[in-house]
Amino acid sequence: MNHNILRAILFIALMPTALSAQPSSVFLLGEGRDNVMQNWEVAREKWDAQPKWTPSSAGPPPLSVGKAVEASELWLRKRHPELTQLAVSQIALRMQSTAGSGTKDGWFYRVEFQPIVAGKKVWGADLVAVVLFDGTVVTPKSEPRTPPRN
Repeated sequence: MNHNILRAILFIALMPTALSAQPSSVFLLGEGRDNVMQNWEVAREKWDAQPKWTPSSAGPPPLSVGKAVEASELWLRKRHPELTQLAVSQIALRMQSTAGSGTKDGWFYRVEFQPIVAGKKVWGADLVAVVLFDGTVVTPKSEPRTPPRN
């Protein structure tokens, strides 16, 4: 058999496997400040197992805002026990969708807090929690942030 024909057959046979390969994690959010980048990712299996919801479904999200804030605050207090008072400064529902990657569309909460020191809110602290609809708080991975090149 001609080697070119054999290569073509192998290429066609293996192509669906290569196309179906999916990353093992789903990137949810990345935020940087100063020289540090925070990236929130979750295992694909965990993401795929999340309760599904869409804003047009005429019902509330599977996890209430109150439960998301509660989970966020508990998680932040464990990470920063020196903070005695926190104030919620922002709550956002975010959608993750990566067209063509095999990632299922899904929603999660981004909850931001400001610490209160001496009775005043401290702005710019970037105390952010990402909460999945099953109540899991995703721990970000920190990495050095490289400034953009001009």
